[in-house]
Amino acid sequence: MGRERSEEPTVIQRRILLLLAAGFTVQTITKLVFLSERAVHDHIAVLKQTTGAKNQFSLGAEAAKRGWLDEDEGKQR
Repeated sequence: MGRERSEEPTVIQRRILLLLAAGFTVQTITKLVFLSERAVHDHIAVLKQTTGAKNQFSLGAEAAKRGWLDEDEGKQR
């Protein structure tokens, strides 16, 4: 169970996933989450590695499958 927990996205990673799913570009996301473009790309890379996703599209599909795009889920954690 501890391993599953560590694979959950952080609050900022969940926010980045939601913004990507909403169609925002990385450049826009950087302004909305107050991070550098490099930091946002790093978070995306970690999420892709965690899920085994090859690209952002498959990351979105995997995040949806895991329930990470449900905003109510993020508020409960």
